[in-house]
Amino acid sequence: MIDPMSQPSKRRIASRFGRAAHSYDSDATVQREITELLAKLIKNDIGMEQLWCDIGSATGTLLSYLTPLPDKTRFVCLDLAFSPLRRAREQNRCGLAINGDIDFPPVRPLIFDGAVAASMLQWIVSPELALRKMAELLKTNGSLYFSVFAKGSFNELNAVRANRGLNPAVWLPSEDDLFSIFENAGFDILKESVQQFNRVLYFTDATSALKNLSNIGATATNGKLLNKRELDELCRDYTSMFSYAGAVSMTYHAIIGIARKGSCR
Repeated sequence: MIDPMSQPSKRRIASRFGRAAHSYDSDATVQREITELLAKLIKNDIGMEQLWCDIGSATGTLLSYLTPLPDKTRFVCLDLAFSPLRRAREQNRCGLAINGDIDFPPVRPLIFDGAVAASMLQWIVSPELALRKMAELLKTNGSLYFSVFAKGSFNELNAVRANRGLNPAVWLPSEDDLFSIFENAGFDILKESVQQFNRVLYFTDATSALKNLSNIGATATNGKLLNKRELDELCRDYTSMFSYAGAVSMTYHAIIGIARKGSCR
């Protein structure tokens, strides 16, 4: 099991996503597509007089796809970074906004009928711990709707990093690994709900590709931070290895699905 994230690392993530808040909606095109797919799944199950939580809610895009909600159903937006929540409130995208850490949730257990974790688990050093906390917040038989960037995402960047002797910047599980982590955390994944999402984005150069990742907070990872010289060298390698017809690619692969709270393991 991966060790729980240190407080300095969490502060780095909160800071990175906070700085990205102003540009997140325009840069997070892949995340928006994934969130829309999750919203379609949720609409099949969400009912009246329920309480849900959007964990790692960022700027509250999910709620824009679910509005109007069923009568007397409310969403809590929970995020480690304050600025995205403020942006969500300014755009009337969330009900109750809570600036908090899922590892130490500021709400009582067994309170939520459903929860959503959209494209956020891969930024966490201890996803199993976070999932256990999510399970504690859900009522019996509550459901967690999730998307996780998985093995195959950021292949270009990880190949360039490997070429320079650097580890992958982000935890990217295989499907089997992801399912095992969910099950260890007390969830049963509904296999029939699982979808594979694949998308390739193209940028004018490597710097633009990395800037896009930075603008969605994706550089908020553990590991070595590159200085300017090292970053310039990495970009040169990226362009050399993955430039085609005047553009460089960035691959995204996500696993989307529904997990039902089961017995704690």
